Amino acid sequence: MNNSGNQIKAKMIQSYPKTDFQKLAGLETFIHHQYPDISVKVEPFMLFSKGEDEYIKWGYTLSQDEVERYLVHPPDMLLFRGDCKIAFELDGKIHDIKTEKTDKRNRRYELNRIKYIVINEADLKYKLGIPKSRPLTQEQINQEFKERLECL
Repeated sequence: MNNSGNQIKAKMIQSYPKTDFQKLAGLETFIHHQYPDISVKVEPFMLFSKGEDEYIKWGYTLSQDEVERYLVHPPDMLLFRGDCKIAFELDGKIHDIKTEKTDKRNRRYELNRIKYIVINEADLKYKLGIPKSRPLTQEQINQEFKERLECL
């Protein structure tokens, strides 16, 4: 009986991704399976003009000139569905503290008519009635993403 209890606990612990990278990798896999029409770019760079915040382009590499000339923003994921571009952000605890930067990021997306999905982990825990100390499962993150994507 004791071993089976430990096995159940081990399986439960494995269902909780520990790092942002694991959460994003799990979500990327989910997107590939559920939405084969969506192309996923994980942790790319988006370039915006300084001052006007006009979207310039996205990529995986940056030159020194680009770093100096443009405002560089790295979303967690950039999704492409046909001609539609969707930025995805998984906001952890730091976004609860740095709300001004988070608000500027969201306004930049809106200004450029870039659709975006933001999952704030603290808000999702509250919505699901999960204690702050308990992590979210990959399934909970995936389900929230699915609901948000359907609302776009």
